[in-house]
Amino acid sequence: MNERAPATSPEVLAAGYARCAQVTREHGTTYYWGARLLPEQSRRHVHAVYTLARLADDIVDLAGPDPGPATAAALDAFEASFWDAVDTGTSPDPVMAAVATTVRECGIDDECFTRFFGAMRTDLTRRTYDTWGDLLGYMDGSAAVIGEMMLPVLRPGTDAVAPARALGLAFQLTNFLRDVGEDLDRGRVYLPQEDLRRFGADPHARVVTPEWRALMAFEIERNRRLYREADDGIPALPGASRRCVATARVLYARILERIEAADYDVFASRARVPTVRKAALAARMVTSREPMRLVHRDRAALDPLGGTWVSDDPVVLLDDTGSPVGQAPKSAIHHDDTPLHLAFSCYVLDPAGRLLVTTRAASKPSFPGVVTNTVCGHPRPGEDLAEAVRRRARSELGVEVHDLRLVLPGFRYRAEMNGLVEHELCPVFVGWADGDAVAPDPAEVDDVQWVPWEEFRDDVLAGRRTVSPWATEQVPLLAGLGPDPRAWPAGARDALPPAAALGPAAEAA
Repeated sequence: MNERAPATSPEVLAAGYARCAQVTREHGTTYYWGARLLPEQSRRHVHAVYTLARLADDIVDLAGPDPGPATAAALDAFEASFWDAVDTGTSPDPVMAAVATTVRECGIDDECFTRFFGAMRTDLTRRTYDTWGDLLGYMDGSAAVIGEMMLPVLRPGTDAVAPARALGLAFQLTNFLRDVGEDLDRGRVYLPQEDLRRFGADPHARVVTPEWRALMAFEIERNRRLYREADDGIPALPGASRRCVATARVLYARILERIEAADYDVFASRARVPTVRKAALAARMVTSREPMRLVHRDRAALDPLGGTWVSDDPVVLLDDTGSPVGQAPKSAIHHDDTPLHLAFSCYVLDPAGRLLVTTRAASKPSFPGVVTNTVCGHPRPGEDLAEAVRRRARSELGVEVHDLRLVLPGFRYRAEMNGLVEHELCPVFVGWADGDAVAPDPAEVDDVQWVPWEEFRDDVLAGRRTVSPWATEQVPLLAGLGPDPRAWPAGARDALPPAAALGPAAEAA
């Protein structure tokens, strides 16, 4: 970036920033009301960043469903004028002069704008995105990067890049959900095609069906997860910036509530938060001792599943090879895109060969009310898997398990229920209890049954008994080990995920 002093006169700059404020008030009212809580110097920078993004977006959007070479040329010319203004520190266009002044004064990285304009060009040719990952790739340049641009303006006290990116993504996904009808008019669909197929929903029909409601409920919960991720960064902001971002975050999230109140009908009208409510929230933020109190009461900050995590121990996060890459509380990682992590599963039998079958408590956030094998869970970081199995069986069922044997060391699965995904490398054990006495924890287990293994196996294989997704996949593998669980061969320790620890307390090959 050229470091020459800007040559734009104060009068031209004042006119440019005034126009940026007008554009923000007309088109980005949530940003506008949030920015009102900032000092004037910071406020004008927020207006400038918003206006640059808005004007570039308008070039593409106003071209309709078939933007041609003229639209591409207009976007090229707009970007060229931006880079020229940043390089020289001035522009004949007051708005661009103001934008360039903001970029230079705040030290916003050039790379942010390279990614942003790249995303704008994507809209010239791309109409759909097959997966959530594909859409995130586009949103990196169109949304997450806006959060990064704002960091030098808001000046957080610590590294807040990840929360800032999450907030940018949350804002844009809210726009996508609100503007489905408008985007269809432009020939675009910003909902992942894999989600549309999964729920059997068709936005082109512009009709609210049960399938459409299910899709929108899923996407709204995904959106709220992004807001919760962003919330981690708000406390790191200085006072005025914290109030600004908290206001914008709560107001934007309330658009989702308006969509729900309209029965997910985003075709007939545009979901909006009334201006009077925006002004009222801004006033409350000004007088509030701590704006995070208002954020934490917002619906997007609440537990989406309505259940309670009985414990919130850290779980071991894995890469695709099963090697550890970190750890996090289980409540924080279990959502619609749960990362791969380490778990265990165990089938406990009594001396008569009966399997202890459990029904998970209806209050559990993860797979409530599901009938499954005896016990499953997550080892704590560094915890021996066999000890983790015994700990879990003892605390959840009041059962002491002995003669543990590792039988499926490399079992892996991914399953979804009610918008929550389990994604685990989950070694499977078999163990024995001395009797049939069970004392289940009602916070974990609603019901227990002792069922002959042969009966349970045959019912699952024949589809006569519905069990958890992991048990559905495990039972055929266990059946392949032989008819008698006592004779099942031990699995090899070296087939365990590298992150798993297993000492001599469990039988393994």
